[in-house]
Amino acid sequence: MSHASSPVPARTPKPSTIYEVARLAGVSHQTVSRYLKGNGGLKPQTVVKVEDAMARLDYTPNLAARALRSKQSYRIVVVAPEDVHFPASRVLRSAVSTADEAGYVTEIVQIGVNPSERLLTLVSAEQLAGVFSLIPLGSLEEQITSRHPDVPLVVAANYDEKMHARGSLADATPAAEMIEHLASLGHRSFYHVAGPQLWTSAANRRKTYEMTITRLALHSAGSAVGDWSMRSGYEAGLEIPLEDGPVTAVFAANDHMAIGVMRALHERGKRVPEDVSVFGWDNLEEGEYFIPSLSTVSMDLEAVGRNSMRDLISRIRNEPVGAAGLEFTPMRLIFRESTAKAPGHPS
Repeated sequence: MSHASSPVPARTPKPSTIYEVARLAGVSHQTVSRYLKGNGGLKPQTVVKVEDAMARLDYTPNLAARALRSKQSYRIVVVAPEDVHFPASRVLRSAVSTADEAGYVTEIVQIGVNPSERLLTLVSAEQLAGVFSLIPLGSLEEQITSRHPDVPLVVAANYDEKMHARGSLADATPAAEMIEHLASLGHRSFYHVAGPQLWTSAANRRKTYEMTITRLALHSAGSAVGDWSMRSGYEAGLEIPLEDGPVTAVFAANDHMAIGVMRALHERGKRVPEDVSVFGWDNLEEGEYFIPSLSTVSMDLEAVGRNSMRDLISRIRNEPVGAAGLEFTPMRLIFRESTAKAPGHPS
């Protein structure tokens, strides 16, 4: 009497090893290890061989095993605002992708505009490779670096003149170019809607605005400080002086606030750009389709994310900052329907 044989459970294929990747790529396992640590010094053709072998073997580095062997952490905390609007989301995606390609795992922590002790507690409780922040941390930054000097910290929003040539978030050069352009169209009286001054980008745009107004002997009718939102731009727009030597040009530190300004001007019976020209910053998609379409500043936010994360990884690996192959990220002015010649300016 025959008996049905018991089914043999299917074997789960063992994950590929670094040695199998090296053998298939025709390189040493030390070379594969160097690739996993960030491509340092490898020839382009070697990188292609290793990546091809990893893809064919479906090889995924075991971060936990790597951490145990090297006694190093491969976790990076990424601090993002609670409201991740369009420009921030582009920087965030690029930064996370760059960390992933370099073999690090990221954990995104969302906090309010005013960072809380929650972040300091997290850094104190966890073994981290580094911290990457999309928002300024204020006094919390100094607390983290003083209590945890072994945890590198990069704040993308805080870069100042040392990153000026890279076209970073803080580079305000286009603000001067934009005001010069508006002055060439006959505008003499300006108003500025600034972003939160804790942000280096906002502070630099305001500083550049004021310096350019002075240099060109123009008139500033004042400024208001918003919080990057359309609502704050709208509220600022309600306060812009439009009588007795009226303002004819408004520079808002981001597109959201510029759109809010245009709504307020509309409610006050002013036409954009026939009565008042409005300029923003960020090149948001909705600005292109708004009526009138918004003049703005375009920048490569993906490159900002890559550059900032590469800086952090250089610090984690004790490499010279900038050794990770940073890109030049140019910015350009985009002139659309919201800017035109000043009222009464000859054609």
